[in-house]
Amino acid sequence: MNNPDWENAAKYILDQEKKMNFCNFPKSTKAIIRWKGNIYIGSIQKIVPNFSTDIVLLSKSTHIIPEELVSEIKKLDKERLELIADESLDLYGRQHVLRLVEKRLVYMTHEQTKYILENPPKICEV
Repeated sequence: MNNPDWENAAKYILDQEKKMNFCNFPKSTKAIIRWKGNIYIGSIQKIVPNFSTDIVLLSKSTHIIPEELVSEIKKLDKERLELIADESLDLYGRQHVLRLVEKRLVYMTHEQTKYILENPPKICEV
């Protein structure tokens, strides 16, 4: 059985991200997300910067990413954020509105949640 070509897989993923990034509004920042002992790739977008720069939209892969692929992505994309999500979060699914505190994804405050509910942001992602 052949071993996967992790380097070329990483190049393909990064190329696809680059092609689609121009479609994202607000601008996205690419990330590696660690949650409950698993690794995902995705991006964050600051969706209400005039109210709070802590509130982000997390868009992440639905499948766990193998460590070998993550290593290759990190070699090729040295600027990619590495985030740790609080284990109490429910990150099943693809998109989540969360609070970013340094490099940790956590629940929003009550005030932030209220603001988002009363002022739903406009987000464009392809």
